[in-house]
Amino acid sequence: MRRHVSVVFAAIVLFGCGQSEANLAIVASSPGTIGTTTEQRVLMALVNPKTGESLAAPDLDVTATFTGPGGQVVEVPTEFLWTIKDLRGLYVGRVTLDTPGNWSIRLQPAGLGTTPATPFVVVDKVAVPEVGDPAPAVATRTSADHPLEEITSDPDPAPAFYELSLDAALENGQPTVVIFATPAFCTSQSCGPLLDQVQALSASHPGINFVHVEVYENLDAESFDDLRRVPAVTAWALPSEPWVFFVDEAGVVTARLEGAASDTEINTALASFHG
Repeated sequence: MRRHVSVVFAAIVLFGCGQSEANLAIVASSPGTIGTTTEQRVLMALVNPKTGESLAAPDLDVTATFTGPGGQVVEVPTEFLWTIKDLRGLYVGRVTLDTPGNWSIRLQPAGLGTTPATPFVVVDKVAVPEVGDPAPAVATRTSADHPLEEITSDPDPAPAFYELSLDAALENGQPTVVIFATPAFCTSQSCGPLLDQVQALSASHPGINFVHVEVYENLDAESFDDLRRVPAVTAWALPSEPWVFFVDEAGVVTARLEGAASDTEINTALASFHG
């Protein structure tokens, strides 16, 4: 499973070996998850290549400029997003990229120089379920059959998140929020905070199924390399964690959030279930 932190530092190694002192724009969204069919939520990091320091901050406004394979240019504002509160953040840009192929991105932080172009790929068909796609109905383990410590690495789990199997939740006629996260093994360290957010907000949204799917099934593995992904992660084609999906009563994805999310983003997605 790819982690966002590893991508950022791999980019520092690739671009920051003395070739340029300019700050770097890093596309932190997972490769293969940026498509052409709907508006895309693109995660971006702003990094000092000499120190590896993340420069993203709530008081630093940033504009993102996307350039497509035909030379088309799309400029959008971004929103700052904490991935770990008061420690590390990213920028989120919402943009429609209607042509598959090789794109690039430049970030313009207020008062700082524009970053060099960072390449990324837009695909015609995204494997991860997108808005408008049917949600894969896959059985997941529940507390009726397993102790919580076997089915979640959350140190303080909310029992209600493990009462329903994912397939049962998607078929019971209620909207469903499913979060794929592994708090104990998430190198980006954003799984635990995002799961905590969803748990905290769930109390004010009765009538919605909330399901946490732990990414790994053998939580007592002797090493990280021995961990095995649960079938639902494979069925949903997830290349990273965490992810949150919002699914309506008909089993159709209405929103998806990768990596981290603000309370506003989560509440906006939840509000759509209430008409």
